[in-house]
Formats: sequence, structure tokens, C-alpha cells
Amino acid sequence: MKVFVPTEHFSPVSKFIHIVSAVAFIGALLIMLLAPDPDSFAFGVHQSLGMLVIVLYLARIVWMNWAGKPNALGTKFEKFMAHMAHLALYGILILMPLSGLLIAMAKAKDTVVFGLFTIPGLAERNSGLIDFASGLHSFLEIICYLLVAMHVGAALYHHFILKDETLSRMMGKK
Repeated sequence: MKVFVPTEHFSPVSKFIHIVSAVAFIGALLIMLLAPDPDSFAFGVHQSLGMLVIVLYLARIVWMNWAGKPNALGTKFEKFMAHMAHLALYGILILMPLSGLLIAMAKAKDTVVFGLFTIPGLAERNSGLIDFASGLHSFLEIICYLLVAMHVGAALYHHFILKDETLSRMMGKK
């Protein structure tokens, strides 16, 4: 079994998954910032986007394991930090939607995913589980904002300060 075999560029599939999942995740965050009413249509879209993010990031991990990804550029320390940041981002991009799903389930509410299927809630409300999942979801939200800012900052740092090929390789331009 291959584990992140190095390639020169991210594949078109990897780039597509990255872009769609980033748009879905940012969309889910923006919906909650702008329209946080849990009884609104927007909240249903927020939940659906969260489920899409889980599926896409699990697919991304499987795909990169099969198709490979470019080696990180930079010093040994920078490569280590990039690896840790990516692991943290992947963890958040999977755990945050899962904790959101757990909140809905613990409230005994169904989650309808883009009108295609329904993930049923628990038979009865579970206040302890609601508190745990809500706390985890909120904590991950804060960490997420920090990691996304670091991720974007690191990409811009590599492109404008170090002037290396990190961003170009991500876009498949070199």
C-alpha cells in the first residue's frame, strides 16, 4: 500500500477535491456567521456542506495515498510544520462536521443531506452528548480559523517571500 507517493504536481483530481472541499467548508462557516438560526433553510445547507466536506476529505486522503502528492519544499523544520499543519487541518475538516452531526443527532433531530438522504437523530435528546459535541464543535471552529489563516499565510509566504514553487506546484503551473 502506497503512502503519499511523491509526484511533481497535485493531480487534477486532488486539485478539484481541494477546491470543492475548501469552498464547501468556507461556505458552511460563512452560513453560520451570517445566518446562525438552526431552524432556517441556511442551517440545512450548512449541515449538508459539512457532510460533503467529510466525504471529500476522506476521498482526498484515499486519492493522495493512491495517486501521490508533491514533497513539501523548505527546510526540515518547515516541512515538519507543513506536515503537522496538514494533519491538523485534515483532522478538523473531518472532526468538525462529525461533531456537528453529533449535535443534531443528540438533539434527536434528523440531518437531511441536500435532500438526497437523511441521517436520523437519536430516539431521545441526550443533554450530555449535546454539551460535549457543542463544546468540541466550538473549540474546533476557533482552531480552524487559526489553521486556515496559517495555511493561507504559509502559501503566500512561500510564493512572495521565499519565491519557491510551492503555490505553482499546487496549481500545476510548473
